[in-house]
Amino acid sequence: MTEVFKVLPGLEVPVGRIAEGFVKLWDDSPAKESRAVQLNLVLHLGSNTAPADAETQFQTTLRFARRYPCRVVVLCPDFDEKAPPAMSAKIYGECFFGKSKSDTRCVEFVVLHYTMAVRQYLENQVSVCLSTDMPLYYWAHRFSSVKRMADYQYLLTRSKRVLFDGALVPPEAFTYPWPNQSIVRNLAYTRTLPLRQNLGQFLSRYTPALISANLTSVTLRHHAAVAAEASSLLGWLKKGFIRSGTDLTPIAFNVSSELANGSFELQFCYADAQKKFHWHADLEKNEAHFDGDLGTGRTTLNVGALLLNPEQMLSEAMFF
Repeated sequence: MTEVFKVLPGLEVPVGRIAEGFVKLWDDSPAKESRAVQLNLVLHLGSNTAPADAETQFQTTLRFARRYPCRVVVLCPDFDEKAPPAMSAKIYGECFFGKSKSDTRCVEFVVLHYTMAVRQYLENQVSVCLSTDMPLYYWAHRFSSVKRMADYQYLLTRSKRVLFDGALVPPEAFTYPWPNQSIVRNLAYTRTLPLRQNLGQFLSRYTPALISANLTSVTLRHHAAVAAEASSLLGWLKKGFIRSGTDLTPIAFNVSSELANGSFELQFCYADAQKKFHWHADLEKNEAHFDGDLGTGRTTLNVGALLLNPEQMLSEAMFF
């Protein structure tokens, strides 16, 4: 993780002089008096984070901050249990125009590298780095152990949202008893918002009773690269059936990664051979095709197919 700290941008400063460092950083800036932020975001880089990946997440956060000015604290742990006590810091700031030249927005990053020997002091240091009276959001990226995550109760309990990417975490993250499950957001699910919107809009032309009558199976095939998104989609479908009062007992739900061409293929099978529903989406081509006949005549539709980009994904997961 030392390499991760090295590749991230910023000016290295003593940990005890972070605030002073920002004063000097902004001293000659035209935004000196207008650096209001809207929120705090802690980006926690887990043990599976490579240096190039860390840079990517830093840039994603920076693009997000251009829309939502914030104070970002990036945690870069050193997981070597034998490493001596040490904590290092970098600061980074950037200003940019908002909707007009008079709308100046700024983002501030504090990058903290720390060894396990000083782990007990981390919460105090993070709290000092955050902007007071602003909501806190916590993004845990590529963590390899839920047990290690459990050590960060300060962030898990005080954050307005806790974010992780279902494509990048161990399976037990989905069954772990988070302190407040209602604030946890899976970014893999969030990415599928445009797909869920298209599916919902197409299916909304039919009554729930018409969709579920004589339904025997729901099969979602997907490309291996979007397994986490496919799992999220199938879970969303199940919840939709439950909300509509459908008994899931006689319905077989299947998901497989055998799709070679395209990204997703969803099929409803019915005991009534006259009824059908089929959806095929290709993210690379940004196209999807619907073909359905649930007893009221055949309907086809061609639409786009995409996932939210990383910064849109963050804002959707944090605020909605």
